[in-house]
Amino acid sequence: MALWACTSAHADDPGYELRVTPELTIDVAASASISVTIAPGPGRTVSADGPVRLAVTAPDALGVPRRRFARKDAADPAADAPRFDVKVKAREAGDHAVALDVRFWLCGPRVCRPITVTRTVTVHVPAPVPIDGALPVDAAVDAALPIDAGRRRR
Repeated sequence: MALWACTSAHADDPGYELRVTPELTIDVAASASISVTIAPGPGRTVSADGPVRLAVTAPDALGVPRRRFARKDAADPAADAPRFDVKVKAREAGDHAVALDVRFWLCGPRVCRPITVTRTVTVHVPAPVPIDGALPVDAAVDAALPIDAGRRRR
């Protein structure tokens, strides 16, 4: 019975936390970054020798200059908790899903094991505000001025 309790407690704690920007709002033609951090739990590390990979899948409505990242592409490649900044540029209005596939090796005191995690980030791109010419115009404002309008000369 005591063995079962230890096993279930271990199953509830994966030994790491994947911190991902849950959603992002950017304007059309603007850019922003999605932050992805692999944070190992107490007594655990992300293997410095094993591969760390981040694959990004985005729709054509979003521009993503890089689709694959390795540990060397992290903000600080030697960090205990590697962080990646995925740049995104909005091309079209709408709500767009960006899929992130993260793979790394998580090490405990004796053994390392491969981890694969997927997350989805929603990028909201509001429709651009119409320009003034597309707005309805008050007819009274556009009406021609009467011939005798304006100042009279003396």
